[in-house]
Amino acid sequence: MKKNKGFTLIEVVVALAIFAVAAMALTKVAMQYTQSTANSILRTKAQFVAQNEISQMIINKEWLTGTSSKQITSQGETWQVDKTAEATISPDVQKIDVQVSLFNQDTGKVEAGITNMVFFNYPIKEKQS
Repeated sequence: MKKNKGFTLIEVVVALAIFAVAAMALTKVAMQYTQSTANSILRTKAQFVAQNEISQMIINKEWLTGTSSKQITSQGETWQVDKTAEATISPDVQKIDVQVSLFNQDTGKVEAGITNMVFFNYPIKEKQS
């Protein structure tokens, strides 16, 4: 009696099917990881833009009235920066809401907001000698 060694065609097909399913699952996980990393980088860039806007307002002692919008290029992207001032109970303090969104230059439209920061603006009094 002769004993066959090796795999049958069905065994090979089943092994290939299992490998294909595992490869597709790994590819999906890798794509999600890449997309998540890209979103995190974009949010970090938007946070830097918002912090820079806040710092510029503080340095220039800017007192915002109403709303302000502008497009800037920073961190390799074009951003829409929207600032809104709200009064507080103190007349010397205002609440500033800074919204940073990605601006698509090809379509000329603002895309979804990326980050939002709130800070309280107040005039820094000069020290008198």
